[in-house]
Amino acid sequence: MNRILILTRNISVESYLQQQLQKLNYEVLVSVSLWENWEHSRKSDHFMESFQWIFLSETISDAETRDFAEQCRQDYLVRIVGEEPSEETVSEWRRWRIFDWLLATTSLERLREKLLHKSLIQQVASTQGPNSATFTLSQSKKAFPLYFSDIHFTKLEKDIIRRLITSKSLSMKRDELCRGWRSKNQNSKLSQLSSSVTKIRKKVFEAYGIEEAVHTIWGEGYQLNAYFYQCLLKGELHNQSQRLTI
Repeated sequence: MNRILILTRNISVESYLQQQLQKLNYEVLVSVSLWENWEHSRKSDHFMESFQWIFLSETISDAETRDFAEQCRQDYLVRIVGEEPSEETVSEWRRWRIFDWLLATTSLERLREKLLHKSLIQQVASTQGPNSATFTLSQSKKAFPLYFSDIHFTKLEKDIIRRLITSKSLSMKRDELCRGWRSKNQNSKLSQLSSSVTKIRKKVFEAYGIEEAVHTIWGEGYQLNAYFYQCLLKGELHNQSQRLTI
């Protein structure tokens, strides 16, 4: 079971997020004492290393967050916020080694997407390749061969899927995904991208019953569903690799 530590100055403030995480079957510890110990000693407790994620409460200041992150030097820190941060703020957090952020009032579905995204990246980092990461996440489901010809994707939809397949951790930012498209208007490109992703999801679900073939990473971009990718490896991508070796 994945374990999450929420460091805070007030346990009651974190009750909603704790309940949401527990609904997703995460083991959650909300602690004031661990934070106070760090605050006084400026040394991280080895006990913290037993958690897959450490969430830093909005009750903790940005200055304290920076100091903790710079000392911790682990890529598993998540900032809890009361409102969506600006791109500049997120960029600054990443320089501090804050991996991601969450709204304190985030929905269950959005929380699931965030944690799935982080899980996949952790697996990629540990295996040095997306294939093993995808298998680990999808081992509860048996993958089957899936082919583009069975779904009748448009040329643009295939391009989006292929770009995600070849990207690090199967994810890309929105502007990178639509780079090189004919339209000169960026807003038009982003609108077309959003529409195409919606159609990909609909087609894959109707043809194979796979939900959310492409995940939305809020404030970032899109990520290929790990199980969908594993099915492509057995079908479409396997065929392509065979053709290349002939």
